[in-house]
Formats: sequence, C-alpha cells, structure tokens
Amino acid sequence: MTKEEKQRVHDVLAEMLPKQWCDVLSIEDRLCVYLEGLVNSPEEHNAYELLGAVKFLRLLRTYEVDREGFRDVVMKYEGEWEERNGAWRHVDGGLKHPGNTGPTYYRLQPFQVFVLASMFAMRAWVSTEVRVGTRPLLPTEREGEDGYIYDLRRLCTEFTFYTPRKTAKTQLSAFIQFWFFMSGDENAECYCCANASDQAKILFNRSRDLIRQMDPHERRIRFTASQVNWKPGQFRSASLTALSAGGKTKDGLFAQLCSADEFGSASYVNGASDMGKLVSVVESSMGPRREPMTFISTTAGIIREGPFIDKLRGMKRLLEAELDPNAAHELSTDRQACLLLEPDEWEQQDEEVLLTSKLVRRKVNPMLGIIVQHSFYDDEIAKARQNPEKKNEVVSKLFNVYQTGRVQEWVKPEEVRAIQVERRIDDCTAAEGWLTFTGMDFSKGDDLNGCAFLSYNPNTGEFFGDMDVYVSEEAVNQSPIRELWHRWAAEEWVTIVPGKTFDPSWPVNRIMQLHQRGVDFITFGYDPYNAKTVVNAMTQWVFDMGADPKQVVVPVRQNFATYSPAVKEFDYMVKRSRDDGAGHRIADPLVHLSKNPLWPYCFGCVMLQESNDGMGNLKPVKRDNGAATKVDPVQMLLSALILYDAAESQIN
Repeated sequence: MTKEEKQRVHDVLAEMLPKQWCDVLSIEDRLCVYLEGLVNSPEEHNAYELLGAVKFLRLLRTYEVDREGFRDVVMKYEGEWEERNGAWRHVDGGLKHPGNTGPTYYRLQPFQVFVLASMFAMRAWVSTEVRVGTRPLLPTEREGEDGYIYDLRRLCTEFTFYTPRKTAKTQLSAFIQFWFFMSGDENAECYCCANASDQAKILFNRSRDLIRQMDPHERRIRFTASQVNWKPGQFRSASLTALSAGGKTKDGLFAQLCSADEFGSASYVNGASDMGKLVSVVESSMGPRREPMTFISTTAGIIREGPFIDKLRGMKRLLEAELDPNAAHELSTDRQACLLLEPDEWEQQDEEVLLTSKLVRRKVNPMLGIIVQHSFYDDEIAKARQNPEKKNEVVSKLFNVYQTGRVQEWVKPEEVRAIQVERRIDDCTAAEGWLTFTGMDFSKGDDLNGCAFLSYNPNTGEFFGDMDVYVSEEAVNQSPIRELWHRWAAEEWVTIVPGKTFDPSWPVNRIMQLHQRGVDFITFGYDPYNAKTVVNAMTQWVFDMGADPKQVVVPVRQNFATYSPAVKEFDYMVKRSRDDGAGHRIADPLVHLSKNPLWPYCFGCVMLQESNDGMGNLKPVKRDNGAATKVDPVQMLLSALILYDAAESQIN
C-alpha cells in the first residue's frame, strides 16, 4: 500500500473509533489504549495493522460480544493485578512465564489484548443447516427465521500473528495451547505443528510447563516428552501433542486447535510443502468441532515462495476489502483475523531505512523497551553490516521482511543488448525453417501479462527470442515506470489494454494471427499455479485446430528443479564463445533476442536464487520487491526453453 492509501486507512479508523469507544471500553481498557495508539501515532504502525483495527471495529459492530468469556481468558493468563502509584502489581492467580530472574507473572500488553479480543471476544449465530423441528435445540441454539437451527459460536476460527522475533510470540502461543487444553472442548485435541521436531518441541515444552502449573504433582494429568493428556477417569480427556512436518501421514485426528509455529519458514519444494501438508491434515480433521481454531504464529523467512507467503497475500487482500464500501463481507472470511507487524511497503524496499530507522523498529516490535532493548538491535545490525548472510537473517527475523536464500548475478543487461537483432517473431515462419515454443504468464489480471516466443531453426542451429506483452491501462497509471510503459507502447513493444483487467482474447487472437502468417507453434507452456483463463481459451483453439490440447498446452512448474537446467543452459547460450583462429576468443552466442527494450530491462531485474536444500539448483527471482521490478518475460522465455528441451529429441 502507498503512503496515500495508508493515510486513507488512518482517516477511516479515526472516524470509526470515537463512535465505538464505549463498546471497546466495555471489553477492556487496554484495547482502547491499543486502538488509540494506532490513531494518534500511525507512523509507529503499518498500514495493514491499521486495517486490522478497522476490520475489528466492523466485526464489533456486526456480531455479538462475549465480554465475560473474554475476561475469563484474560484472567487465566494474567490473574488479578492492582495499580499502585502508577505501577501494576500482581495480586493473585494467572500463569508464570519464563523471565530473566525466573518464572514471572506478566500483565498482557495492549497489542496482546487485541490478539485475544480478536480471537475470543465475539460470537456469531451460525446456521447448522438443520431444519427446525428435526431435533431438540441445544442450550446454545435458537430457531432462525429461515426455518433452520442457528448455533451461537465463537466468531474467530483462524488467527494469524505475523511478528518478528522477541515479541513474546511463543509465550502467547503457549497460552493459546494451555487455554484449549484446560477450557476448550472436553475432548479437545491440540497440536503444536512446526517445520522440524525441535521447533515443535520448543512450543510444546512451553505449553506443557504452563499446564503443569495446574497439576504439579501429576495427579490428574500425564506428561510425556511429546504429549500431555488427562489421566483416565478425570472429568476431561483433552490432549496436547507435538507434530513436525515430513513425518508419517497423520490419520484419525480430531483437532480443535492447530498451532502452526514458524509457518513462514516453510518453502515449496517441487511445488509442495511438508509443513503446508501437515497444517492441512490437522485442519481437515476439525469438521465435527463447533469452535475450532487455527493459530498461526510466525516470523518472515529466508525463502521466496511458501504456503505462508500465499496466506499472507490472501490476508492482505481481505484487509484491503475493508476500504471498499461495496464489498460483500461474508461470515466465512469474517472468521479470519490477524495482526501483521511489518514495515510499510516503501520501507521494505530501502534496506538502509530498515537498518537505521528506530521508527521502523517500533513499528515491527511493540515489545521494544519492554522485553527487548534497542542495544540488541544495534548490536545485531553492526554484525549484519559485516556479513551478507547475517544481514538476511537480521532483516527477516528482526524486521519481519522476507529475504531469499543466497543470490547471484546472472545475465547482465549489456550482455542482452549484445545479442539483440532486428527481427520479430513474425519473421520466424515455417517456410524459413523455424519452430516456435511459447511460454505464457497471465497470473495477474491487472499487471504484466504476455507470451515469450523461443524459435529454433534446425537448419542453422540458431535460437531467437521475442515477446508480446500486455498491461492494463489502470496498472500503467499506477506504475512508478508509467513513462516507460507509454514510451514502449508508442514504439509498439508493449500493448496497453484499456480498462482495469486483462482480456484473454488479446494474446489468443495474436497467436492465431501469427499462425495464419506461417509461424509454426509446437507447444505452449503455462504455470499450473496461476490463472487459467487464457489457458482455457488456448486449449479450445488448439482443439479446434484438430490437435490434442494435452500435448500442445502443457504445464511448466516455476520451481528450482524445473528451472535450474534451463537457467544454466541459457547462460551458456548467451555467453558462448569460440576461437577465432588467431588465439583469441570471440563471442558466438547460440541465441539472439528481438530489439524489444524490455529484454535488457527485465534481465536487469533478475537475480538467481540458490535453493535452500543444498542441491545447488537455481531459479530466477526479482532483484527486489519494488513495483518497477519485472521479471515475467525472463521466466516465460525459460519456460519456452524448457519446452524446447522436452521436444529436442523429436526435433533432431
């Protein structure tokens, strides 16, 4: 979100809060302190944190409030406190948590009260889809006007706590586990899910220690290294279990709580994630539960793609809908809540700002000065300036900004310009001996869309690459490189499509025209994880032409294993040289590209990321996350090369 959009969010929140002040105050005064801080000091909070508060106030206005239930949650965490001479002193009850001087009682901070209020303070009438009269009503149910039975349930069923290290994340997560074990369903099953067994044990052990305070002599509860459960004959049968990704398939679960710890470090490997599978398995067992809960607590990781990154994007889209007065909010999405603590987008793009601004520190870490010191950040940053790998760790874990693994330079813009020639895809016809492979990317309807064509001539052994690029008019107007887009469009290198969204007929019609002109298309490749609108249109055209779409329109996965051979092959094709006979090496590239200025521009935006699995696989990634950074044509060109490699033996 831009600075202007953030200001709009702040204005909306500043207008809403006074109108609902009494309702907020009736829940907890620290909730007022938190929300008032967002309004009075927006520079210390990011745009999505403000949007989370806007959503909270809307939900508070829409659904019933369970004040007594929420206060019971707070009481179980902190017990009773009293204020004396401006300082709070613990009186009775509550749980002890680890501290520098031993187990200590802690009073919840305002942002933690917001987390718990988002999870426990609101209830909704949920349709059971059961007709009135078919069975007796339960104490929590009522007859609906539509003739169905409605049940009053906790509204929130999923909370995402996205936060850097040193914000008492594990402490809060452990308490969530404790609460469901002690106060959830009588037979609640609670699972600590993490990427590795040692990570799962960290959260499990903290939760186990909290539960042990209720039964230090183990008269009613049994404690083992990986499970806590009530002993036979007790009034409850709830359990707490540690699970790690990559283990055996978990069958027979009946989860009420899934705690996904450090979900943000889980990456996709060959298009899948063991941690993502584990969370899905646990969540899929929640079907019979009236009030399930998924609690995601994580910090950013040193990865480029993963299930939580997709989740984070989805959460941000949900929050952005709060600004749309015409948005149709649904119960299913209202049940998802979050607190996202990260720098604003324009700060994430400036590494020096991240490392030097104390305002950014306060924005990402509300525990600064409470449990973590400025000097800790100063020391870690000083170390990071001496070590690039340490810098990745500091930026991702202390500032909550995703970093990639090791990256390296690849084909430079000047090397691309050296292989550009006066030719277009229109010239690469079957009559001239050319065969064409096409990589497609139409994943974002309002952003850059297009095709990259890689033509191969068996008679000469030459490769040639060209592209067709489409971008919506609205995306151009909002782009920081709008002047470039307009210049490229005027020179007919780019097509600016009218309106807000992309019409799939543009590339399909273009490909049909090229085919009529004699371009011999062999295969078309697309990313199977992206939108299929254009793919479906292409499939229909191929079918109408009498070919088998499954053989012609094929998926090309954008992962390390698929891309790595093509990355190394293309590097050789560009940089190949030969002996001129006089003892000198001269350039002799295997591939040439069209004069389209997007080629050197996009290659200048690309870095190669090395996979984190130790296999040395490489894939192209964005040099940075700026809005002006475009790498899609490069990825499409590699997809076309992958298609050629798959068909090479048949061609020869």
